[in-house]
Amino acid sequence: LGRVLETPCAECDGEGRLVIQRKLEVEVPAGIHDGQRIRIRGEGHAGFQSGESGNAFVVVRVRTDSRFVRDGDDLHTAIRLTMTDAALGATAHVDALGGELELEVAPGTQPGAVRVLQGQGMPTLRSARRGDLYVRLDVALPTSMTEEQRQLLEDFGRQAGPETYKPEDDEDEGFFRRLKSALR
Repeated sequence: LGRVLETPCAECDGEGRLVIQRKLEVEVPAGIHDGQRIRIRGEGHAGFQSGESGNAFVVVRVRTDSRFVRDGDDLHTAIRLTMTDAALGATAHVDALGGELELEVAPGTQPGAVRVLQGQGMPTLRSARRGDLYVRLDVALPTSMTEEQRQLLEDFGRQAGPETYKPEDDEDEGFFRRLKSALR
């Protein structure tokens, strides 16, 4: 049997509970994905007739970073190399989550080549493991040259035979095949 209140509380209308809004501090674990929920025990609505309070849920929205594209725990980025650095090899600098990293670029690096920096991606949720950082190497060609630079490039072109342009493994992979194999 229930009971009827003769003069219900004006604040709670006889419910015995109030809905109030307040700010809570929530610890967001490293590696959480966009759209995942975090449960905060006992911070939901109060239970009926002094019952246990429910849980509150926070839906996480992960802010994007223009330097990276996230794919699970892996990150993808791109860097630009000069034509000379790609041909002769160089040390390039890559933005990573923990700061800037050095990447050794091998001589003869082809435009669109992808290098994988293991363990430099996002942290895996509730684990010590990290994803990988995939770095696409874009090669920038000169848009203007002096007459001397043009002459040097033309001389190189005349001296270089077709074997100069073949990949070391002699397999001419297309851009999409390289990208597909890098994403595996």
